[in-house]
Amino acid sequence: MMDTMAKQFEQPKGLLGKLAGTIMYFENRKINKWSIEKLKLQKYDRVLEVGYGPGYGIKTMMSACRFITVDGIDLSKKMMKEATKRNKEWIDEGRLTLSAGDVVDYKPGHRFNKIISVNNYPLWDQPMKSLNHLYHLMARRGRIVLTVQPREEGASDETAVQLGEQMKDDLLKSGFTKAEVTYLKVRPVLTVSVTAVKE
Repeated sequence: MMDTMAKQFEQPKGLLGKLAGTIMYFENRKINKWSIEKLKLQKYDRVLEVGYGPGYGIKTMMSACRFITVDGIDLSKKMMKEATKRNKEWIDEGRLTLSAGDVVDYKPGHRFNKIISVNNYPLWDQPMKSLNHLYHLMARRGRIVLTVQPREEGASDETAVQLGEQMKDDLLKSGFTKAEVTYLKVRPVLTVSVTAVKE
């Protein structure tokens, strides 16, 4: 059952998919707000969210900053449907574009000032290739935020610490600079966020 649920968090489908989406929505609320604060959004920023899930993070960003433009890429077509319903007004205004697919294949045709990914990085099949791609999609002086609350069986605060160091190293290897690791104490396991910039 746990393996089944783990797969649902990656690509939710059917009744279990709906349950997984609801769980993700409530678990991620506090973590999303904390991560979005780290983005340091400014008027007219163009933002990319990688792994937007049911769209809570997008709703939070666009409600707080009315002049930003947001793109989203997520593996799950189910989550794209959920996020579309939750954020329809901004799609209708032409300020939000949602896509389904792997970030490594994502070709939006423009660059971003800010990139955010919450509870998604461990699911990336090709993390280094994806980060290299994101580096090229980012404008100069852009900012990236990667946040993860470890959810695998047996995860502990130490898991979060190790993951933070891994994400920091991966970002630096991809060309980002000024990588900083911070933590948020939430249940059931410590959450880690790594921020970096493209100079």
